[in-house]
Amino acid sequence: MALHVRERRRRAGGDPRGGGAGWGQGATHSQSPHATFGHYPGLHVAAPASPADAKGLLVEALRGDNPVVLLEHRSLYPLAGEIPEEPVGIAFGVGRLARPGRDVTVVATSLMVYEAERAARLLAEQEGIEVEVVDVRSIRPLDERIICESVARTGRVVVADTSWARYGFAAEVAAVIAENVPEVLRAPVRRVTPPDSPAPVSMPLENAWHPNANTIARACLDLLGERRRELVPLEDSAAAFRGPF
Repeated sequence: MALHVRERRRRAGGDPRGGGAGWGQGATHSQSPHATFGHYPGLHVAAPASPADAKGLLVEALRGDNPVVLLEHRSLYPLAGEIPEEPVGIAFGVGRLARPGRDVTVVATSLMVYEAERAARLLAEQEGIEVEVVDVRSIRPLDERIICESVARTGRVVVADTSWARYGFAAEVAAVIAENVPEVLRAPVRRVTPPDSPAPVSMPLENAWHPNANTIARACLDLLGERRRELVPLEDSAAAFRGPF
């Protein structure tokens, strides 16, 4: 399929779909396939985390010649935000600094950017810890520069992903850091991902299976070696999911 798609550059149209955590629909609906698509040269793969980025990346996809996989996480559909009226494209391979910080970096994409920002606010309010959040936007090509520059500032990094740790996006980011800036690390790279199992078919089980702001916050504290007291956890955003799809 990937070979067929990437070679058919002049086909028109699209097939919008939403995936990721939702109603507890198990392996066929609730998993995140971005790492699979990102494996293939010739494809552009992006997973926006905001309405403005969703529009900008779609505009860029329509203007370019490369086939694009633009992945929409259905838990982000209720998210509101300003978007430019003009059709302004966002280049693939250009990430953004979603939140500045000094103590630890969280690299994320799609829904995990939203959860990382929630975790950052939680840690700032309860522990005085400043978390820097990097939204890569584009999985292939990947903005390695913004990742490495952020890790060089903080010395510690958590990679948060909606898919598995093994052979995935989180593993690729960890490899980029190890190959380019190993000397700046003050602690090993920490990955926050679902367990190494298919998504369960049950909404309560699925909500426990997916990582969230609380698991990201705990990973940041572990990296910093700071567990002065138990955090007051945030409400799980997945519990408020009302659709669509």
